[in-house]
Amino acid sequence: MYRTVTIRARFDHEEKLFWLDQCHHANSLINCAVYHTKQSHFSWLTEKGDAFTIYWKEDELRHGWKAYGCLTTYPKLDQALKQSEHYKAMAAQSAQQTLKTVGESIDSYNALVKAYYRGEVDKPKLPRYRTKGGLAAVTFPKQALSYKDGYFKPSISRETKPELITDIKLELPEFIDSDWVKEVTVRPCLGEFWINWVIDDGKQPVEVNPNLNYTQAWGFDHGGANWLTGVSTKGQSLIINGKLLRSMNQGYSRLVAKYKHGRQNYWDSNLDRIQRKRNNQMRDAVNKAARFIVNRCLSDGIGNLVIGWNEGMKNGSSMGKRNNQNFAPIPTGRLITRLKQLCPEYGIVLSVTEEAK
Repeated sequence: MYRTVTIRARFDHEEKLFWLDQCHHANSLINCAVYHTKQSHFSWLTEKGDAFTIYWKEDELRHGWKAYGCLTTYPKLDQALKQSEHYKAMAAQSAQQTLKTVGESIDSYNALVKAYYRGEVDKPKLPRYRTKGGLAAVTFPKQALSYKDGYFKPSISRETKPELITDIKLELPEFIDSDWVKEVTVRPCLGEFWINWVIDDGKQPVEVNPNLNYTQAWGFDHGGANWLTGVSTKGQSLIINGKLLRSMNQGYSRLVAKYKHGRQNYWDSNLDRIQRKRNNQMRDAVNKAARFIVNRCLSDGIGNLVIGWNEGMKNGSSMGKRNNQNFAPIPTGRLITRLKQLCPEYGIVLSVTEEAK
C-alpha cells in the first residue's frame, strides 16, 4: 500500500540555503506556467470571436468570458518553459513534477467547466498565481534519487551544482526501507522544511478479516465537548472527549489575537510557531483517535464502522456564536480521512453516512 510519511527536516545552514533557492524557483516556475496557460487560453478565446458574453449573476448584470475548457496540457507547458531560468535551475525531473501539478490543476478546471454546464457548481476560474517570492514544494521521483549509506541524494541541475559547497542529501528514517521509497518531496511550511516520503511497503488491503464479525458494527456521532460518541450493536458504548481539543483551539485563537491586535495582515515567526504547534496538536489528536477506534473494533471483533457526517455541515452551522466557535474547529473531517486510510489495512468496512439517515 502507498502511504506518505512526513518527517521534519534537519538541514544545516548551507543545505537550508539550497532548498530555499530550489523552492523559490519552483514557486516562480509555477507562476510562469500559470501565466503561459492564461495567455494561451485568452488568446484562443479572442480568436474564437463569440467567447465574450453578458450574463446575470443573481440580480446583477455582468460581462466576461464564457467558460470554456483550457487546451493547455503538461507536455505543452514542458515544451514552452524548458528554456526558462527557473526550469534550468532545478533538476529536470523535479521541474517536470512541478509543471505536472499545474497540468493537474488545469485538468481539474476542465472537469469543473463540465460540471458548471450541468448546473452543479459555480463558474470556475483558471489556476491562480502563487505569491511572488514565495516558496513551493520540490518533488523528486525515485529515478531522480540515488541511495548510499542511509542517505538519498537528489539530482541537482548543472547550473546549480558549481555553486554548492556541501553535499545535498536526505537522511532516510530508520523505519523505512530504501526499496520502499517511490517519491520524495521537500516542502516548506510555517518557517520550517518537511520531507514527505512516499513509500510502498508491499502490503495489500485486507478484503475479509477472519477475526472480525461483519454482522456487528460500531456507530459514531460527532459533537463538540464530546468529540465522538459511539455505540456498538453488542450494547457497548464510549465517548472520546473533545474538551482538550476545544481548549487547544481557544488558546491558539487567544495567542493569534494577541499578536495581531491592531494589525490585520501581520504575520511573523512567532505566529508561525503558534500555528505549527496547533497543527501538530490537531494531527496528533486525529492520529490517536483514529488508532483508538480501529483498535477498539479489532479488540471487540467488530468488522463494520459507521460514522455520521454531512459534507459542509460546519460551514452552514447556526448554533450561536459560542457553539459555532467550539464546534467548527474540531477536525472530524480529517479523522474520517485518516480512518479511510487505516481501515482497509485491517479489513474493517467503513461507512460514512448522513446523520439524518
